[in-house]
Amino acid sequence: MQLFWTPASPFTRKVSIAARELGLWDRIEIRPTTWTLDWGYRTPAFTPGLAEANPVARIPTLVTDEGIPLGDSTLICLHLDEVARPKSLIPADHTARWRMWSIYAVADGILEAQIAMRAEMLRPVDVRSESFLAKQRERIVRCLDALEADVGHLAGDVDLAQITAGVALGYQDWREWLFDFRPGRPRIAEWYAEFSRRPAMRETEPRETPTA
Repeated sequence: MQLFWTPASPFTRKVSIAARELGLWDRIEIRPTTWTLDWGYRTPAFTPGLAEANPVARIPTLVTDEGIPLGDSTLICLHLDEVARPKSLIPADHTARWRMWSIYAVADGILEAQIAMRAEMLRPVDVRSESFLAKQRERIVRCLDALEADVGHLAGDVDLAQITAGVALGYQDWREWLFDFRPGRPRIAEWYAEFSRRPAMRETEPRETPTA
């Protein structure tokens, strides 16, 4: 398998953690990518092979052993989970599985809002939309409050919801223009303090992506 990868993308981090937790990381060839800082509002010069594999040119993109390109982090995680069977990050029980997906969608919504803010923050200040940034912050607040209320379901064997929540909270910590999620949310703060110590979390801590 080949993974078009960047150290800054939380969606890529989600896939990287899932691969490690499933014992598949050593089976993946990493294809590092570069992104100029205008990527949020202008088509950059893509890393060779990325747009050819996936015309959406989205990071992460995984090319499977069969040569099938998967350009969405959720699809990639589902594929990795299938490859790793009987290991799995998806609960077998019907109710537990759909509860996991419900929490996953909330955590993934945080990632979407964070990256939308990142793209807007890269725009020149004179054309930056403060109302758009406020809208994304409000979404993040709602989702963080939902995770705080539902933190009891982030327990037990590691799953995709836990991984995605951990990545979202880690990105919230990493970017200086994002607010501290901890005040008023003691349970999710305690959960993250423990989850962030997992080896897969430590090995994938975000770094800025090279621009060239």
